[in-house]
Amino acid sequence: MAQILAPSTQWQMRLPKTTFGTPIQTKMWSSLVMKQNKQGAAKSSGRFRVVALAENSTVNRLEKLLNLDITPYTDKIIAEYIWIGGSGIDVRSKSRTISKPVEHPSELPKWNYDGSSTGQAPGEDSEVILYPQAIFKDPFRGGNNILVICDAYTPAGEPIPTNKRARAAEIFSNPKVVAEVPWFGIEQEYTLLQQNVKWPLGWPVGAYPGPQGPYYCGAGADKSFGRDISDAHYKACLYAGINISGTNGEVMPGQWEYQVGPSVGIEAGDHIWASRYILERITEQAGVVLTLDPKPIEGDWNGAGCHTNYSTKSMREEGGFEVIKKAILNLSLRHKDHISAYGEGNERRLTGKHETASIDTFSWGVANRGCSIRVGRDTEKNGKGYLEDRRPASNMDPYVVTSLLAETTILYEPTLEAEALAAQKIAINVLIGKHPWWAVNHAIERTHETASVLSIPARIFPIYFPMGNMATGFFIIFSLIAGVVGVATSVTGLTNVIQWDEPNLSAAAGSSFLTWTLTLPAMGLACKEINIGWTDANLRTLEVMTIILSATQLFCTGAIHAGVEDLAPKRPAVAGTV
Repeated sequence: MAQILAPSTQWQMRLPKTTFGTPIQTKMWSSLVMKQNKQGAAKSSGRFRVVALAENSTVNRLEKLLNLDITPYTDKIIAEYIWIGGSGIDVRSKSRTISKPVEHPSELPKWNYDGSSTGQAPGEDSEVILYPQAIFKDPFRGGNNILVICDAYTPAGEPIPTNKRARAAEIFSNPKVVAEVPWFGIEQEYTLLQQNVKWPLGWPVGAYPGPQGPYYCGAGADKSFGRDISDAHYKACLYAGINISGTNGEVMPGQWEYQVGPSVGIEAGDHIWASRYILERITEQAGVVLTLDPKPIEGDWNGAGCHTNYSTKSMREEGGFEVIKKAILNLSLRHKDHISAYGEGNERRLTGKHETASIDTFSWGVANRGCSIRVGRDTEKNGKGYLEDRRPASNMDPYVVTSLLAETTILYEPTLEAEALAAQKIAINVLIGKHPWWAVNHAIERTHETASVLSIPARIFPIYFPMGNMATGFFIIFSLIAGVVGVATSVTGLTNVIQWDEPNLSAAAGSSFLTWTLTLPAMGLACKEINIGWTDANLRTLEVMTIILSATQLFCTGAIHAGVEDLAPKRPAVAGTV
């Protein structure tokens, strides 16, 4: 999402007693590309075909029954109870008759299901209880019929392990969190697959389309695959009362995105799960498979994420940018906790490529889509706004992600030592992680835990030094390079400074800048050594000297440049110039 706007006043959706419009009908899919099922027909390439239905066909007679409006004949309605299955990402549902229309979940009865069939309870004690939590209009049945988002409990009233909503509700009911009015805008990406071959929609079976580039927000039969499904889902969500705010084609062909929000607190999770259920039902009708796999196709193809835009009341007010930076500091301290809760298979997506950050490294930046946390240009300019967490995978649980963001940024109180460490790590990542020295930092991060078991020549790469830690070898080498070049440039630079004229000072400025540039990586690696720890007294002295030397060189470089600027106006005028 480009920005977070004011949320709707709807916190817990209530339904009016009136009859709602027309549900999604079977005939609406006559424009979809349905797969060829007739015997002897050529194999489908994954595209759809137009289906013509005879007026008195069995399908049409069934359609009439499906579209019966029962409102004039009975007050009873159908409630579709929806819950999350044993995998934590699958949706299950079943229907029951309610005696009259309802406006609030509290008017609905609790229900139960066989948890042994969903992987959520043992066979000898399989009953799991459904608690209605949020209701939406049913776009498939129409009328006063409803979809009911539920969470699951044991008969004793304890949340079952896959019930993440209960914990989220606790966090969002905390007075500190309530006072901050957390807003969420969630960008749900998904991929459409051909039913029989499980290959992306629009792709040649067993082959690949042209490379990424023309598909993102593209139009045309050779660029956009599944638009009818995306549009049907968009309208169905609006009909249901879901706070959907937009949709677009994604970078990988056959991949789409829709945005839900801004939503307040627990409402964000309810709306995402309801929208996922509706999408599952629509793809079911269209004969297409929906996948939320974060990396459905390996190789040079974008993965699927669920970027989460987030802000608090303090972030949206004057001075909010400082609050955002404090929140980012907290997020950096709990990076591993967030990653472990942000979706299965996310390590295949967060590789540092295809607009993602590395899963192992926390980073943030303004307008940088290759960071863990992105801050928009408008937020920086206005000094207030929101942040975007780009780490969640497309199959994340929105209850987990939203509540964890609120907990970390509002309730979590790190120690001063932890805050200092986080600030240091962020500085190191800015210095080392986002330019050619990234490879050095990556090697250190990935191998320092196993350095003790390495033997020659394996210790040659990454460079190993018999004292200190895995950063020490790199630090010593770059310090030597900076030292040798520094001595040479200092001798010539000193001669230039003694002359104290513009040509000599310009040469001195160039050599001093070169020396400082070479010392900078050594300083960064010194910081890395300190960050990892376990260095002896001699090495700590060298680390401190390198850091001080870098600061001193920067001061000297600035002073020489100031001298150049001071001498520049004193040049004699050249005849004939204006």
